[in-house]
Amino acid sequence: LLDKGFAYQTPNGDIYLSVDKDTDYGSLSGRIADEESKSRIQNSEQKHDAKDFALWKSYKGVGDVGYDSPFGKGRPGWHIECSAMIQEHLATEGKYAIDIHGGGADLLFPHHENEVCQTRCAQGQNLAKYWIHNGFVTINGEKMAKSLGNSFFIKDALANYDGEILRFYLLSTHYRAGLNFSEEDLLTSKKRLDRIYRLKKRLAQTQVKVSQNAESQNEKNAFSEAFLEALSDDLNISKALSIVEELIANANEMLDNKQKDKIPQIAANLALVARILGVGLKDSFEYFKLGVSEARRAEIESLIAKRAEYKKAKDFANADKIREDLRTNGIEIMDTPSGCEWEKI
Repeated sequence: LLDKGFAYQTPNGDIYLSVDKDTDYGSLSGRIADEESKSRIQNSEQKHDAKDFALWKSYKGVGDVGYDSPFGKGRPGWHIECSAMIQEHLATEGKYAIDIHGGGADLLFPHHENEVCQTRCAQGQNLAKYWIHNGFVTINGEKMAKSLGNSFFIKDALANYDGEILRFYLLSTHYRAGLNFSEEDLLTSKKRLDRIYRLKKRLAQTQVKVSQNAESQNEKNAFSEAFLEALSDDLNISKALSIVEELIANANEMLDNKQKDKIPQIAANLALVARILGVGLKDSFEYFKLGVSEARRAEIESLIAKRAEYKKAKDFANADKIREDLRTNGIEIMDTPSGCEWEKI
């Protein structure tokens, strides 16, 4: 950047990039000199222009961090390390150094704007083809902060909810939108995931054989094209999930009408959803038993076996009492052609 004339070194040893020499500066964020932007750029009397940003900070003495370099002792500026690491480890030849660059919405300006500027000036390349800036998490309507004691950690949520349930909840909000984490919303989201597994379970109960690699048989169809088109539109997850809901409704109607010939295609579409979104991957019967301990499972199985004995002896009163006792304690049982199944309510 110094050799090409985009940067200059000040008398105190700092090196800045001259923003005015990059005609495309501001093209990523659309911001250059508004008042909010100015407040986020560190000013210095050493700069030629207030908008210029540091590439190298000279060593200021005891208490500072410094490394020997051709520019003297010092350290890299905040933005330069990203471009340097990308150039060293990830960059490919062509118009764009990498495909996707992510980060929080607060990094768009000045951090990412300065990254693209210095890479463009130094390498003649755009840094990334796609930029993904995620929104922030609030907890029950309040901004998440250590000082408020309301920080949300994945490990804490996993102590109470299966990872797939949590994944579905998190992906159901568009990445650029803020996420207001609440247990009520998580449980509502789980009900949508339940519908996917309810359909998957229903398919299994038809006993129609489906290829283990169902998606490999998935030819283009109205569902797959609409689903992928929605996700190709800046990951429009709301539209994509509405298309999945429509799939579930249509599939259940087909099963109600005994259209068994449709089962392989329904299974293929569910397999596509599983691969793309990472949900619906579990055994459908096991999914509805999540959160039930091994000891409790053994107890339930014992009661179901006892109920079967009562039914065989035509003691339907006691058989029904076991069913009601289990339901009262959050367990529903279903008699199916393949035997008695149970699930957590």
